[in-house]
Amino acid sequence: MTDIQKILAMRKSFETVKKRQKENITKIPDLQERLKRLRAVREECVGNSDIIKKSIESLENNGFKVKFAEDSRKAIDIVLKEIGSTKIVVKSKSNITREVNLTKELEKREINVVETDIGDRLIQLLGEEPSHPTGPASHLSLDYIVSSLNEKFEIELERDPLAIIEFLLKDIKRYIGIAEVGITGANAITAEGSVILLHNEGNVFETILRPKKWIVLVGIDKFYPSVEDALNAAKIQTFYATGAIIPSFIEVVSGVSKTADIEKKLYEGIHNPKEVTVILVDNKRSYLMKNGFKELFYCIGCGNCVINCPSYKAFGSKFKGGRFALFSALYGGESDLRLCLSCGRCKKNCPLGLDIPKMIRKAREGNELYNFVMSHVKWLVRSAYLETIAFYEMLKSWYV
Repeated sequence: MTDIQKILAMRKSFETVKKRQKENITKIPDLQERLKRLRAVREECVGNSDIIKKSIESLENNGFKVKFAEDSRKAIDIVLKEIGSTKIVVKSKSNITREVNLTKELEKREINVVETDIGDRLIQLLGEEPSHPTGPASHLSLDYIVSSLNEKFEIELERDPLAIIEFLLKDIKRYIGIAEVGITGANAITAEGSVILLHNEGNVFETILRPKKWIVLVGIDKFYPSVEDALNAAKIQTFYATGAIIPSFIEVVSGVSKTADIEKKLYEGIHNPKEVTVILVDNKRSYLMKNGFKELFYCIGCGNCVINCPSYKAFGSKFKGGRFALFSALYGGESDLRLCLSCGRCKKNCPLGLDIPKMIRKAREGNELYNFVMSHVKWLVRSAYLETIAFYEMLKSWYV
């Protein structure tokens, strides 16, 4: 599958999300009030040392072990120490683990890291890169997935999404059955000492309930004052990421398993997980917050900027779209900020109104007028080429 075909497939997937958003937006009649509340909470909490301190104290009081990692290398070291001699771990979707290259670093130590999310497992098996923070395989067409899996595993899957899902589930469950350690990210940490996770597939249940340990990696920008505020963010993230008004599951975990059924004495580690370690990852966040990019970390990771970014839909991974293009560039990625059109669609479609164009202008090099002109010229040429290819593919489908 060529890069052009992937971009065309991705565009189709994004239109599906946008259509679902339009269909469901009336089901959240207080959306504007929720957005206003969320923006105020993010402004209050991001970089707030008092809330971070209170949250850590609450986590520890609730039975979590809390570790701090100033950079990606330290985060990897902590994970390695926590998993010990384990050679198979299962994990769920997590942008922070991608950020610190967790899977690659663990695999260097001959540790098998198995993604339990269908989309993530698919791109892991096929050696692909994610195209959206919550829909990582949005750029892969059904035909490509079937042919690639059939070739790689010497099988004969039908051209049926359910057959693909069944095959991937069988593979995932095989590893879940033997893994003792689970690794996840977190959508939020609250000052009450709760870890919040959103998911639709149910794989997070399996990941966090490993018999030996559950490890949570989370950026220091994910703190909220209360569970109620975190749930408001969860509902907004779900709508803008998928078009649905609420995810299938929202996990609120406020400690390790415990019982006080015998003489009201408290005993921990009754069911799995018997031990939970939360790793708080800075990895340049403090520095960037203090140097003009604090607003970047208000982001809730919905990816609506990506869905609506014309440059991303033209150039794909060369410009990762909206906030994610900026984030990638600031962290040494390959995203070319000179491809940004400064059109403002990321800001317009961001639920929090993050001024991504302004931050991109601050981060990229070169004359702004020159960047503006050249980005539009490149986009026009690329878009014309893509539309020609799309038209040709449509004609082919009529005559096949």
